[in-house]
Amino acid sequence: AGAASKGLYRVHQFSKVEMFVVAAPGQSDALHQELIDIETELFTELGLHFKVLDMPAVDLGAPAYRKFDIEAWMPGLQRYGEISSASNCTDYQARRLNIRFRPAPPGGEAADEAPASKKGGGKKTKVAGGGKTEFVHTLNATACAVPRLIVAILENFQQADGSVVVPEVLRPFMGGMQVIAAPTARR
Repeated sequence: AGAASKGLYRVHQFSKVEMFVVAAPGQSDALHQELIDIETELFTELGLHFKVLDMPAVDLGAPAYRKFDIEAWMPGLQRYGEISSASNCTDYQARRLNIRFRPAPPGGEAADEAPASKKGGGKKTKVAGGGKTEFVHTLNATACAVPRLIVAILENFQQADGSVVVPEVLRPFMGGMQVIAAPTARR
Protein backbone atom coordinates (compact mmCIF):
# COMPACT_ATOMS: atom_id res chain seq x y z
CA ALA A 1 0.00 0.00 0.00
CA GLY A 2 1.19 3.53 0.67
CA ALA A 3 0.93 6.90 -1.04
CA ALA A 4 1.86 5.55 -4.48
CA SER A 5 -1.04 3.08 -4.49
CA LYS A 6 -3.89 5.54 -4.01
CA GLY A 7 -4.87 9.16 -4.51
CA LEU A 8 -4.13 11.32 -7.52
CA TYR A 9 -0.84 9.53 -8.29
CA ARG A 10 -2.47 6.13 -8.86
CA VAL A 11 -5.94 6.71 -10.27
CA HIS A 12 -7.60 3.85 -12.15
CA GLN A 13 -8.56 5.98 -15.14
CA PHE A 14 -6.94 9.27 -16.10
CA SER A 15 -6.54 11.81 -18.86
CA LYS A 16 -3.32 12.10 -20.77
CA VAL A 17 -1.91 13.65 -23.89
CA GLU A 18 -0.40 10.93 -26.05
CA MET A 19 1.84 11.34 -29.09
CA PHE A 20 1.80 8.71 -31.86
CA VAL A 21 4.10 8.35 -34.84
CA VAL A 22 3.86 6.12 -37.90
CA ALA A 23 7.22 6.12 -39.66
CA ALA A 24 9.42 4.45 -42.23
CA PRO A 25 11.78 2.00 -40.49
CA GLY A 26 14.85 4.14 -41.20
CA GLN A 27 13.30 7.10 -39.38
CA SER A 28 12.07 5.47 -36.18
CA ASP A 29 15.20 5.84 -34.02
CA ALA A 30 15.53 9.57 -34.82
CA LEU A 31 11.80 10.12 -34.24
CA HIS A 32 12.02 8.25 -30.94
CA GLN A 33 14.68 10.70 -29.82
CA GLU A 34 12.52 13.60 -31.02
CA LEU A 35 9.62 12.38 -28.85
CA ILE A 36 11.94 12.17 -25.82
CA ASP A 37 13.23 15.68 -26.60
CA ILE A 38 9.65 17.03 -26.67
CA GLU A 39 8.92 15.44 -23.29
CA THR A 40 12.11 16.69 -21.65
CA GLU A 41 11.57 20.20 -23.02
CA LEU A 42 8.07 20.22 -21.52
CA PHE A 43 9.26 19.17 -18.07
CA THR A 44 12.29 21.50 -18.17
CA GLU A 45 10.04 24.47 -19.00
CA LEU A 46 7.81 23.52 -16.06
CA GLY A 47 10.85 23.66 -13.77
CA LEU A 48 10.56 20.04 -12.63
CA HIS A 49 13.52 17.99 -11.46
CA PHE A 50 13.40 14.77 -13.48
CA LYS A 51 15.51 11.98 -14.86
CA VAL A 52 15.31 9.98 -18.09
CA LEU A 53 15.69 6.21 -17.76
CA ASP A 54 16.62 3.91 -20.64
CA MET A 55 14.57 0.89 -19.61
CA PRO A 56 16.20 -2.57 -19.60
CA ALA A 57 14.77 -5.24 -21.89
CA VAL A 58 13.31 -7.16 -18.95
CA ASP A 59 11.05 -4.17 -18.15
CA LEU A 60 9.68 -3.76 -21.68
CA GLY A 61 6.24 -4.92 -22.75
CA ALA A 62 5.90 -7.23 -25.75
CA PRO A 63 5.46 -4.44 -28.35
CA ALA A 64 8.38 -2.23 -27.28
CA TYR A 65 11.79 -2.53 -28.88
CA ARG A 66 13.09 0.33 -26.75
CA LYS A 67 11.50 2.48 -24.08
CA PHE A 68 12.50 5.51 -22.04
CA ASP A 69 10.66 6.49 -18.85
CA ILE A 70 10.79 9.97 -17.40
CA GLU A 71 10.48 10.27 -13.64
CA ALA A 72 10.00 13.50 -11.70
CA TRP A 73 10.89 14.07 -8.07
CA MET A 74 7.78 13.57 -5.92
CA PRO A 75 8.36 15.04 -2.43
CA GLY A 76 5.22 13.33 -1.05
CA LEU A 77 6.59 9.93 -2.06
CA GLN A 78 10.19 10.87 -1.18
CA ARG A 79 11.25 9.33 -4.49
CA TYR A 80 11.01 9.79 -8.22
CA GLY A 81 7.73 8.81 -9.87
CA GLU A 82 7.00 8.09 -13.51
CA ILE A 83 5.33 10.96 -15.34
CA SER A 84 6.02 10.02 -18.94
CA SER A 85 7.41 7.39 -21.28
CA ALA A 86 8.35 7.00 -24.94
CA SER A 87 8.42 3.66 -26.79
CA ASN A 88 9.64 2.55 -30.18
CA CYS A 89 7.57 -0.51 -31.11
CA THR A 90 9.28 -0.95 -34.51
CA ASP A 91 6.99 -3.07 -36.70
CA TYR A 92 5.29 -5.07 -33.90
CA GLN A 93 1.98 -3.15 -33.97
CA ALA A 94 2.12 -2.59 -37.73
CA ARG A 95 2.31 -6.35 -38.34
CA ARG A 96 -0.75 -6.95 -36.15
CA LEU A 97 -2.64 -4.13 -37.90
CA ASN A 98 -1.17 -4.81 -41.36
CA ILE A 99 0.00 -1.20 -41.80
CA ARG A 100 2.37 -1.01 -44.75
CA PHE A 101 3.96 1.54 -47.04
CA ARG A 102 5.67 1.36 -50.41
CA PRO A 103 9.16 2.88 -50.24
CA ALA A 104 10.45 5.15 -52.99
CA PRO A 105 12.56 3.32 -55.54
CA PRO A 106 16.32 3.61 -55.02
CA GLY A 107 17.67 6.84 -56.45
CA GLY A 108 14.38 8.50 -57.12
CA GLU A 109 10.88 9.38 -56.14
CA ALA A 110 9.14 8.33 -59.32
CA ALA A 111 5.54 7.31 -59.02
CA ASP A 112 3.99 4.17 -60.49
CA GLU A 113 0.60 4.26 -62.10
CA ALA A 114 -2.04 2.26 -60.30
CA PRO A 115 -4.55 0.41 -62.47
CA ALA A 116 -7.82 2.19 -63.07
CA SER A 117 -10.62 1.15 -60.75
CA LYS A 118 -14.06 0.24 -62.03
CA LYS A 119 -15.62 3.06 -59.99
CA GLY A 120 -12.93 5.58 -60.92
CA GLY A 121 -14.17 6.04 -64.47
CA GLY A 122 -10.99 4.71 -66.05
CA LYS A 123 -8.66 7.25 -64.43
CA LYS A 124 -5.22 6.09 -63.42
CA THR A 125 -3.84 7.39 -60.13
CA LYS A 126 -0.25 7.90 -59.12
CA VAL A 127 1.10 5.67 -56.34
CA ALA A 128 4.28 6.79 -54.54
CA GLY A 129 7.16 4.37 -54.37
CA GLY A 130 7.71 1.39 -56.55
CA GLY A 131 8.92 -1.69 -54.75
CA LYS A 132 7.54 -4.27 -52.41
CA THR A 133 5.51 -2.97 -49.47
CA GLU A 134 7.09 -2.90 -46.02
CA PHE A 135 5.68 -2.62 -42.53
CA VAL A 136 5.84 0.83 -40.95
CA HIS A 137 7.28 1.45 -37.49
CA THR A 138 5.05 2.81 -34.73
CA LEU A 139 6.10 4.91 -31.77
CA ASN A 140 4.17 6.35 -28.87
CA ALA A 141 4.96 8.72 -26.04
CA THR A 142 3.02 10.26 -23.20
CA ALA A 143 3.46 14.01 -23.39
CA CYS A 144 1.47 14.55 -20.22
CA ALA A 145 -0.15 12.16 -17.73
CA VAL A 146 -2.40 14.83 -16.25
CA PRO A 147 -2.85 13.61 -12.64
CA ARG A 148 0.83 12.79 -12.14
CA LEU A 149 1.92 16.09 -13.62
CA ILE A 150 -0.47 17.92 -11.28
CA VAL A 151 1.01 16.00 -8.32
CA ALA A 152 4.57 16.87 -9.41
CA ILE A 153 3.72 20.57 -9.82
CA LEU A 154 1.76 20.87 -6.56
CA GLU A 155 4.36 19.04 -4.48
CA ASN A 156 7.42 20.70 -5.99
CA PHE A 157 6.06 24.26 -5.91
CA GLN A 158 4.21 24.19 -2.58
CA GLN A 159 5.37 26.80 -0.07
CA ALA A 160 5.56 26.53 3.73
CA ASP A 161 2.20 28.36 4.08
CA GLY A 162 0.47 25.82 1.83
CA SER A 163 0.31 28.09 -1.21
CA VAL A 164 1.63 26.86 -4.57
CA VAL A 165 3.79 28.98 -6.87
CA VAL A 166 2.50 28.63 -10.44
CA PRO A 167 5.36 27.71 -12.82
CA GLU A 168 6.10 30.75 -14.98
CA VAL A 169 5.31 28.95 -18.24
CA LEU A 170 1.76 28.21 -16.99
CA ARG A 171 0.92 31.72 -15.80
CA PRO A 172 -0.54 32.91 -19.13
CA PHE A 173 -2.98 29.99 -18.95
CA MET A 174 -3.88 30.84 -15.35
CA GLY A 175 -4.92 34.41 -16.10
CA GLY A 176 -1.56 35.71 -14.91
CA MET A 177 -1.94 34.08 -11.47
CA GLN A 178 1.46 33.69 -9.82
CA VAL A 179 0.43 31.88 -6.64
CA ILE A 180 -2.45 29.56 -5.79
CA ALA A 181 -3.44 30.27 -2.21
CA ALA A 182 -6.33 29.32 0.05
CA PRO A 183 -9.11 31.91 -0.02
CA THR A 184 -9.00 34.28 2.91
CA ALA A 185 -11.69 33.69 5.55
CA ARG A 186 -14.50 36.23 5.74
CA ARG A 187 -15.37 37.65 9.15
